[in-house]
Amino acid sequence: MMDFAIAGVQVPAFLLIFTGITVGIVGGFIGVGGGYMVTPALVVFGFPGYMASGTDLTHIAGKGVISTIRHRSLGNIDWTLGLSMVAGTELGVEIGTRILTWTKELGLSTVAVLTASLIVMVSLFIYTQIETSRSHKQLMAKLASGEKIGREFQTSRIPHFLQRIPFRPIVKCQTARVAISMWVIVLVGLFTGALAGFLGVGGGFIRVPALVYLVGASSHIAVGTDLLEIVFSGSYGALRHAMQGNVDFSAVMLMLTGALFGAQFGSIITAYVRGPAIRYILGYSLMLASLGAALPLINTLTGGSIPILAVLAIVLTLGQMIFLCGFILEIFYLALRANRGKWVPEWVVPLVVKAEEKTEHIDIEKELAEVRG
Repeated sequence: MMDFAIAGVQVPAFLLIFTGITVGIVGGFIGVGGGYMVTPALVVFGFPGYMASGTDLTHIAGKGVISTIRHRSLGNIDWTLGLSMVAGTELGVEIGTRILTWTKELGLSTVAVLTASLIVMVSLFIYTQIETSRSHKQLMAKLASGEKIGREFQTSRIPHFLQRIPFRPIVKCQTARVAISMWVIVLVGLFTGALAGFLGVGGGFIRVPALVYLVGASSHIAVGTDLLEIVFSGSYGALRHAMQGNVDFSAVMLMLTGALFGAQFGSIITAYVRGPAIRYILGYSLMLASLGAALPLINTLTGGSIPILAVLAIVLTLGQMIFLCGFILEIFYLALRANRGKWVPEWVVPLVVKAEEKTEHIDIEKELAEVRG
């Protein structure tokens, strides 16, 4: 057990390192800071709600830098789109942090953070799962008819509507291949920034779907651009939480030790899958994280009168990270098999990218050697 004096808790160090590795892999793959998984996890480990939010957001800022560097090398970042969101994001983080401080003063921070997390994640899971399943089916139909398919495919019509909004200035995002009103981008940043400040997350679990389903960016560009945005929102949020005394830096350093490897590895795997595969993992992570937030919330509301809930919360919190990492590694393994001309299940074919389909050649052995080195 390790004593975290600032947070006032004792937690095994290996749990925080393990959390950093697994959430790093998931975050690097689906473009999120992972705070919607880590904040409830820290609460389960014994951290107060406000301390869990601040500590996790600081960890997210550091991990965001690692993932951004890797996605930049993969060409997955639209700098125009990402930097255009900064103003709205920073204002949103300030608003969210002030709301969290208010709930902290009322003694309701834990209940408020877990309740808000649960509502947002369940809503996003339902929409993402429905749209991604529809996209997957249409991709399989296109392959069956002999049509060529690209790395991205999604069925939402909302981007076509929002891209027609005439309010100037109109921002042309060349890497994402979209032109859209600056006001739409700023509002997306404002809303997700507010969530980042209040929930202690990077905002990626809602910003990635927003960039895909509202702005119209591809999943790969949404992942890389969101991680760039997380660097800004996470850094500013970390500063504000540190000023409020909500950060335990010992816990942050342990999680970053694990994330140093996990975030790079998860980022590399995105080069071998199509957009729907990324969104599937995002949807599953939201479903599991919803359960992870629900159990400690019920435990808190019942005053800890049901001991089994605390045990289930710990099992689910750690189990979801293992499950998601396992799913990502399975997709990666099947993608490598497909690239070697070996058999893979029929449902996998539309989700992976073969070597001849890649727009850029990625030497996986070289990339993995860099991560290991």
